[in-house]
Amino acid sequence: MSQELPIYIIGALLPLVTTNIAHMVLVKRNAWSTLAIPIYEKAFGANKTWRGVVFISTVNAVLFLLINHPGGVLMSFLNQKQNLFQLLFIGWIFGMAYVLFELPNSFIKRRMGIAPGASANRWRGLFTLLDKTDSALGVSLIFYFIHDVSSLDAIFFFLIASGLHSLFSWILYLRNIKKSF
Repeated sequence: MSQELPIYIIGALLPLVTTNIAHMVLVKRNAWSTLAIPIYEKAFGANKTWRGVVFISTVNAVLFLLINHPGGVLMSFLNQKQNLFQLLFIGWIFGMAYVLFELPNSFIKRRMGIAPGASANRWRGLFTLLDKTDSALGVSLIFYFIHDVSSLDAIFFFLIASGLHSLFSWILYLRNIKKSF
């Protein structure tokens, strides 16, 4: 593991965690309600909306820039090769990967007759695992392709991303911001 890896991991995950907490608060308060239109309700259910796509990708792009630009929150000079637009784009890609990699799981659940936001009765453990790892897989793949890291480092990133997703989902559930874990 290189010395830069922890900074790259924090730089990728801190904006995503912050963005997703803000998104859950946004949903709870029904803010940006004009964008609360299902992407394709028949395929993904009513909970996968354009609000999530727009909010997560846009806010993550801005937070990624603020955290990762040279001299930013991380005081990192690791990203000096990238200009502000490139950093915004990378943050946007991380946000889009997060959103897009949730869709196959939702699609499978809708085909199985599981209501949006409901837990599966059949294969409950598998779907709980998928719920906590689908978006982590997406951002891990982006992380792997953006940074010159080994497969083992990418797996490490995936495990951290999945763990953080689970932790913050549990906290948001306990705080009554999310309806289910």
